Amino acid sequence: MEKGTSYNGIINIIKPPGMSSSGVVVFLKGLLHFKRIGHAGTLDPGAAGVLCVALGRSARLSELLMDRKKEYIAECAFGCATDTLDSYGEVTCRKECDIDEVKLKEVLKRFQGEILQVPPAYSAVKIDGTKSYKLARRGIDAPKKPPRKAFIYELELLKKTAKNRFLIRVKCSKGTYVRVLIEDIGKALDVPSHMSFLLRTVSGGQDIRAAYTIDEIKIMKENGDLSFIKPPESVLSEMQSVTVLDVQAERLKNGLTQRIKPPCRGDFLVYSKGDGLIGIANSCEEGIKLKISLY
Repeated sequence: MEKGTSYNGIINIIKPPGMSSSGVVVFLKGLLHFKRIGHAGTLDPGAAGVLCVALGRSARLSELLMDRKKEYIAECAFGCATDTLDSYGEVTCRKECDIDEVKLKEVLKRFQGEILQVPPAYSAVKIDGTKSYKLARRGIDAPKKPPRKAFIYELELLKKTAKNRFLIRVKCSKGTYVRVLIEDIGKALDVPSHMSFLLRTVSGGQDIRAAYTIDEIKIMKENGDLSFIKPPESVLSEMQSVTVLDVQAERLKNGLTQRIKPPCRGDFLVYSKGDGLIGIANSCEEGIKLKISLY
């Protein structure tokens, strides 16, 4: 496809460390000569891993994809704290310690389920219209933000990597700060701590095992291979579906309700025989109505 071509689909890309999530979007816009591209969930610049990117009409799925569970592999470094809660910040505290693996496992159990987190100073949360990390970089002490709810579905100790360093696997809700989680785990152990490594392995229903690197995408595009752009259905496979007549599809696309039996409660996919996937609908008293149009 040449300049001026329209795209519609999902790219499962591995964001490298040192590059921002918006930087990945800028790269893809330049590579594809296409402007309507956005990502479904920011990943810290120093972290690596899955970034789910939506193109064209599929960008309407971004909020739905961001609401999905995420998984991370992170390294906890105990005995040292930083102002950014990761390895990129200034050291604020040191303490000699020798973390017991059995005790750490017991502490991790306390953080499963619903937890409260205070967003860190270095975060994208806005304060009076300005992102918190920008204020922190200027040395401005912003007021502390109120705690937010997060949910930890799974929290597993994988292995010890060095003295006072441990790899953990976290399966969590959107809006969870793994840096803050590790800081709070350190507090529970009565030692300073920070996150020394972060890899996102699942996001937006996309798994890192099926993700493409930036270099792979560059080479594929140079060879005219666009198979790295997957259809929107690829991230919606767990949803039930219904197929409607073309005339019914036209009415649904125009915002009208149709008397059609839904396949389930909640959200489901709607296909038409002529156009394929036209969107995501939910049921109502009168039948079904499109919630997200993909046409």
